Amino acid sequence: METDRREFIKKALYSVLALLGLGFLIPGIKFVAPGEVRKKELAFFPLISEDELPRLGVKKTELVFSVNGRERKTRVYIVSSPKGPTVFSAVCSHLGCLVNYQKEKNEFVCPCHGGRYDLAGKNIAGPPPAPLTRLPIKIQKGVVMAGLKV
Repeated sequence: METDRREFIKKALYSVLALLGLGFLIPGIKFVAPGEVRKKELAFFPLISEDELPRLGVKKTELVFSVNGRERKTRVYIVSSPKGPTVFSAVCSHLGCLVNYQKEKNEFVCPCHGGRYDLAGKNIAGPPPAPLTRLPIKIQKGVVMAGLKV
């Protein structure tokens, strides 16, 4: 009978500790759950002057922006076509390596695993699961502005 009492007390103690653990865990879930507490807002940052836009073709540049007072940089490509300019992030959708533009093939190539993208940013070969990220742009007072969610 003594063994049964010990088992009961042990299980009761484990249950109380488990409930206490859940009490600490549940409030913390909101910080790791997919739905963020703070929604990211779209902000536009200066990229290049309108005069520097390529007529046709691809131009590599850096987008410099500030988040929470910290300056950051990211590589982007500006693709100009008869439809107008488009700005793509240079970050591969596979594992985050920076893609390079190959002028002779007219495509973006990821050096890490050979992923390839066309000039519309569409993934055309290799492991990338999605196209390159297209950044919204606007032209304001002669400056091309690129949008990021911050």
